[in-house]
Amino acid sequence: MYNKVKRVSALPLSAADISRYLVKHPKWSYDGLRISRDVAFKDFETTWSFLGQVAMRSHLWGHHPMITTTYNKVNLKLTTHDVNGVSDIDIKLMERIEGYIAGHEEASA
Repeated sequence: MYNKVKRVSALPLSAADISRYLVKHPKWSYDGLRISRDVAFKDFETTWSFLGQVAMRSHLWGHHPMITTTYNKVNLKLTTHDVNGVSDIDIKLMERIEGYIAGHEEASA
């Protein structure tokens, strides 16, 4: 299988810009350098189905999140090293990830 990686130039975002995006995505947080989110899925298989989608999209965009996972729990961190902070690419990936989360059953609270 061949996948063409599409690299684009990143545009840095201000803290105010990031805050405006996070109002729409309150489960994400911003620490001054990166945006992050924790999510728990119903089981191991669902977790890895989700991670497969994130991995493929990240690879195709040439922009890779920091991912930590244990069984059904996932922590995602997005930052752009080229701009030393959060860029428009991170926001686009965050929004895509939110769509992937919506397509998978999360763990009961």
